[in-house]
Amino acid sequence: MRGIRMEMEIIRHRRLLWELVKRDLRLRYIGSIMGLFWSVINPLILLVIYIFIFSLIFGGASSGGPAADVKRTMASFPVFLCCGVLPWNALMESLLAATGIISGSGGLIKKAVFPVAILPMQAIVASFVNFAITLVLFGVFLLGADVFFATNVFPGLAFAMVVPLAVLQLIVLVGACYFFATVNVFFRDMAPILNAMMMVMFWLTPMVYPAWLVTDQYPPVKYFYIVNPFAHLVRLYREFLYRGHPPQGFGEFGVACPIGVSVLYLLAIGALAYIVGKYVFTRSQPHFVDEV
Repeated sequence: MRGIRMEMEIIRHRRLLWELVKRDLRLRYIGSIMGLFWSVINPLILLVIYIFIFSLIFGGASSGGPAADVKRTMASFPVFLCCGVLPWNALMESLLAATGIISGSGGLIKKAVFPVAILPMQAIVASFVNFAITLVLFGVFLLGADVFFATNVFPGLAFAMVVPLAVLQLIVLVGACYFFATVNVFFRDMAPILNAMMMVMFWLTPMVYPAWLVTDQYPPVKYFYIVNPFAHLVRLYREFLYRGHPPQGFGEFGVACPIGVSVLYLLAIGALAYIVGKYVFTRSQPHFVDEV
């Protein structure tokens, strides 16, 4: 049982975990008229900014050249963008919230009977509640665009794939959240460093631009995309939610990669991260009281 002590602790205190999640969500939006909808409004503001910027870049494209190809390929650019940015926002929110949650919960940790293992999971679950709301509204947006404007952007039954994709994203995240949450207890600069790293990774991942736009000019970049788990995750969301994305594997990267390979790769990354994160957390847990 020692090997699964952390998991048993989370399961045994699942009701406390849910109460902490509800408290977290209430504290975020207490006194706010819009409430949970702020979790949707902020990403939408970013989307509007991205769409405006990229419209300026590609809006004057002529009938030829890379810019014109992007303009034709991304006729449904808001959908293309949401398929990458919405999962990314949820992923980044989970990582950053989990990173600071142990170091910021000294009052709870110093209680002898408090199950510390549920704290990173609290941050993850709270972030995924926001993500679920965002995905539902995104689906309503796509369906409404089809019904009222005949845009043909709603992917039909394929939209149900957001559920297993969100579960896959959770699997990838858990270990990393426990790792960074633990490191931040002993090295408080971890949170700002991680934030800076994630901002860099945002632009190094083909999220607001098609990957081939880069790989056509710099072919070696395709190898970075292939090993980048975020690129695989965004690719899977687009495969099922974005109709303008042809299901050709990683053809746009210059290397064929079936969907199953992306799934297995993310599962492997998640498993490795979980093993490392759990090991670091369990070995460091006895020292948390002294550090927080």
